[in-house]
Amino acid sequence: MTLIFHRTRRTLLNGIVGITLLGSAAMAQSPVPAAEFVRQIAIAQMFGMESATLALHKSGSPAIKDFAHELASEQGAVTGGLRRIVAKRSDIALPDRPDRRHLDLLRDLTDKQGAAFDKAYIEAQRSTHHEAALLLERYAGEGDDAELKSFAAQTLPVFRELDRKSRELVVGP
Repeated sequence: MTLIFHRTRRTLLNGIVGITLLGSAAMAQSPVPAAEFVRQIAIAQMFGMESATLALHKSGSPAIKDFAHELASEQGAVTGGLRRIVAKRSDIALPDRPDRRHLDLLRDLTDKQGAAFDKAYIEAQRSTHHEAALLLERYAGEGDDAELKSFAAQTLPVFRELDRKSRELVVGP
């Protein structure tokens, strides 16, 4: 009975993984509309700024605080560039707050203390910067708006570096 359960569970998990990968591949094939690109990058920036503020107040780790300072500085410059592009346009608007997923991450970070905060912060930074770097890379390569495509290409190294640095962060002893 146990063997049947494990085989069934493994089959279901393999099916879910396959469907997820297939869905991801299909999404990767379709171009990202300019408005969606702006929305996702703006949300990543908002999350970065708000989570950096939390880290500066809640973390006891000098490495995490240094990362948060750098993150706030880098995100501020990127946000300014994106705002300048969108300000000239009537077809694209910046979101006024993060999406539900990022708001939930911020709530989760707010509720944590000490090493639990540091661990959750590092995980959130790793996933957010990795996703943003992938989106920027994709839009820089196949975006349909020349100005945003240029912005993506110029901003990509910043997010790649933040992604790399977030992966170097460790939760202290």
